[in-house]
Amino acid sequence: MYNIYRAVSKTKEVKNKLFVPHSTMRPPGNVPYLVDNLWEWARPLKYPNRRLAAFASPTPELAREAFGGECNVYQVEFNTGKTNKICQLIRPGMNQDSKFHQECKSLKKLIIKKIGNDWFSKEIIEKNKIATLWMPCMRKEDVESIFKNSALLKSMRDELFDSINYWHDVVLIKSSNVIPDDRGEIFFEYPDGYSLNSI
Repeated sequence: MYNIYRAVSKTKEVKNKLFVPHSTMRPPGNVPYLVDNLWEWARPLKYPNRRLAAFASPTPELAREAFGGECNVYQVEFNTGKTNKICQLIRPGMNQDSKFHQECKSLKKLIIKKIGNDWFSKEIIEKNKIATLWMPCMRKEDVESIFKNSALLKSMRDELFDSINYWHDVVLIKSSNVIPDDRGEIFFEYPDGYSLNSI
């Protein structure tokens, strides 16, 4: 069993419940859609997809703090079967929740700077070629297609891709005995489900 913890509302029943993956992607609640799309575009395949992941904490205290209300905290136990992709955001000396990652602001500023102020005055048909980057849950191949099919974005594709450093701050967790950091946000895919055990 991994030493990772999730908090749930006190009114939610979790005993003897197997949590299974959602059938569809879920848009982020705390990360701008544009940034989430760029992170997914740059995501190495061995890392979990944030839209299909559950989020957790390395300590019960942090799980309670992240929930921010009346809750119970449980330890995550994965159902046996397929390999679970688990990773942790590690940014020493900084807030270790993805919603506070510096790229939530810097990537938005960078792409607006690159496309230029003239873009805002263009007709809607021209704007739409790039505006889809702001839609929720664009797939990796969708984002690549947007860059490939826009003359404006095509020239800056490699520079923008190389400017995405989020995944440099994330490490894979390979052992249930070793959680790399005692503060960082954890997220994981769970193809065979997980349960929550009382602590």
